[in-house]
Amino acid sequence: MSSKPLIIIVGFILALLITVVGGIYLSIDNSCVNDKASLEKRCQVALSHHRY
Repeated sequence: MSSKPLIIIVGFILALLITVVGGIYLSIDNSCVNDKASLEKRCQVALSHHRY
């Protein structure tokens, strides 16, 4: 058996796990909803980075 399909399957499983864990973390992390001031600050920082 070639190792290429095995590597593809393992990579796919890792990507799936990262996606699921990221989704769970975002659903638990309600700091964006609770803290409007930090959200506005992060948006301003992001916009200032994209200006240049």
